[in-house]
Amino acid sequence: MTTYTKKRILVIFTGGTVAGNVAKSKVSQNIKSDPNSFMAILENSVDIVKKNWHIEISPSISELFNVDSSNIQPENWTILVEEIQNKYDDYDAFIILHGTNTMGYTAAALTFALGNINKPVILTGAQVPLGYLGTDSVTNLVNSLRMAVWGYHEIKGVMAVFGSKIITGARVKKGTDFDYDPFKAFQTGALGDIGRFMRINESAMKKHVSYLSKYKALAIQSRVLDVKNNFDTKSIASLTEFPGMSVDIFRSLVENNNIKAFVFRSFGAGDPSSHLFPAFKYLKKKKIPIIVTTQAPSGISNFQVNETGQYLREHDLAIPAYDMSIEAMTVKMAWLLAQKTKYEDIKQKMIEDMHGEITLENELI
Repeated sequence: MTTYTKKRILVIFTGGTVAGNVAKSKVSQNIKSDPNSFMAILENSVDIVKKNWHIEISPSISELFNVDSSNIQPENWTILVEEIQNKYDDYDAFIILHGTNTMGYTAAALTFALGNINKPVILTGAQVPLGYLGTDSVTNLVNSLRMAVWGYHEIKGVMAVFGSKIITGARVKKGTDFDYDPFKAFQTGALGDIGRFMRINESAMKKHVSYLSKYKALAIQSRVLDVKNNFDTKSIASLTEFPGMSVDIFRSLVENNNIKAFVFRSFGAGDPSSHLFPAFKYLKKKKIPIIVTTQAPSGISNFQVNETGQYLREHDLAIPAYDMSIEAMTVKMAWLLAQKTKYEDIKQKMIEDMHGEITLENELI
C-alpha cells in the first residue's frame, strides 16, 4: 500500500496580469479570470504529483483583492502578511498570484515582514493573462506548486518562481515587459532554475534559508512567527540625480512634505555632484537618512571609486547602497521607519545583510 505525504497549499489571489488586469487591445482578448479558474488548473497537476512524487496535495484559494499590481499599496502588503499569519498553522506552503509591475517590492516587503518563517511563500504571475493565446500563467502556477512541495532540498522563506527562474525575495528584479523570463536575481545568481527538471543552487538555497533563523528561531507555529508588517513609504522621497539638479529640493521636501528619508540614484558608484553637498549636510544635521545608489543598471554604490563618493563616506553624509536593488532598499527603509528606528540605527541596519539583500564583499580594499 502506497503511503502519501500530505501537503496543504494556500493559493492567495491578488489580481495582476495573470488575472486579466490589462488594457484592452485590438490584437488580443479582454478576459478576466476569477480564483476558481486557477483551482481548475491545479487539478491535473495535483494528480500527477500524487502519482509520481507520492505527495497528496490539498489546495485552497483565498481572494484577498484583485488589482493591477501598479496599484499595490503598503496596506496590501500588510493584508498579505496578516493572511499568511492567520492561516500559518493550517497550511504547509503559500503561493501568491501577483502582478509583475510591483512583484519585486511585494517580495521584498514579505521578506522583511516575515523574519523567521518556516514555510515556503512563493510569488508568481504571468506576462500573458490566463485565457489569452500564449499565456504563461499555467506554467508559472504549476511550477510554483512543484516548488512548494519539493522534497529534495530545504525550501522555505519568500521567493519568486517565474519563467525558468527561482529567486530569493530580496533580489526579485523585473527587467522586461515582453519575455516569458522577465525577472532576474538582482546582482546575484538565482536560487535555481525550473523547467522539465528543477536545478537548485544548493549553496544559494542554504544561504537563503540561513537568514530565516538569523534573529529568531524558525517559527513552527504562528504564535512564534516574527511579524513586523508595517511600512512607512509615505515618508520617503525617491529621487534621480541629473546635471544641474536643484540643491534646494531636499530641504523643500523635508520642510514642506514631512519627508523623513531619501533614496537617491546618483552618478557613478554613488558619486553625486559636489554642488549637492550642502543638501547632504543639511540632512545629516536634521538626522534624515539618505541612501545613495547608482544609475548604472549593474553598478555598485560603495563611495570608494570617485572623489565625491569618498567625500560622502569621509564625512558620514550618506548610506552606500552597495548592490541592493531599488525595490529592496526602498522597502527596507520604509520598514525601518515604521518601527520608529532611530537615525543612527537606520544607518547601521541599512548596510546590514538581513535577508540577502546586500553584499558587503563588494567593498574595495
